[in-house]
Amino acid sequence: MSTLLAILAYGFALTLVLALVYAARSVRLQNRFRRLGTVEGRTMEEIVKHVGPPNHHTKLVNDREILEWRRVRFHVALSFTKGVCDGSMDVNAP
Repeated sequence: MSTLLAILAYGFALTLVLALVYAARSVRLQNRFRRLGTVEGRTMEEIVKHVGPPNHHTKLVNDREILEWRRVRFHVALSFTKGVCDGSMDVNAP
């Protein structure tokens, strides 16, 4: 019985640690975007250099691209034309 309780306690502790790690990553990305300020008119390279690589990259027709950054409870999608940001398409933050 005590072995089962120890396994459950370790599992619970691991869950808490993972939740804290993912929450910290989300907050860090949100702060990077906040410090970056206005994204319109900035180049793709400038934004990626400041906030880090996106989680998803979609190429569209006419030299258009969409970059997305996703973390727990945070999502940003930016639209680019010829490497220059047109603005945000979707921003979900707490």
